[in-house]
Amino acid sequence: MYMLVNDIELEYKGNIKGLLLKLEYPLEKIAVLVNGELIKKEDWEEYYLKDEDYVEIVSLVGGG
Repeated sequence: MYMLVNDIELEYKGNIKGLLLKLEYPLEKIAVLVNGELIKKEDWEEYYLKDEDYVEIVSLVGGG
């Protein structure tokens, strides 16, 4: 199964949380959009990615 993750083609089959762990992202500091839709953190384990999904992983930055 192929998908685009931040504009990079990647072969992966599984859920969002597994993808993030595979790519070694810090789970507490990111947001994930799939095909333009924000996916809540509590849904990452239940949300299984499909062929040709477009995944955006965005770092959250705080400031004032």
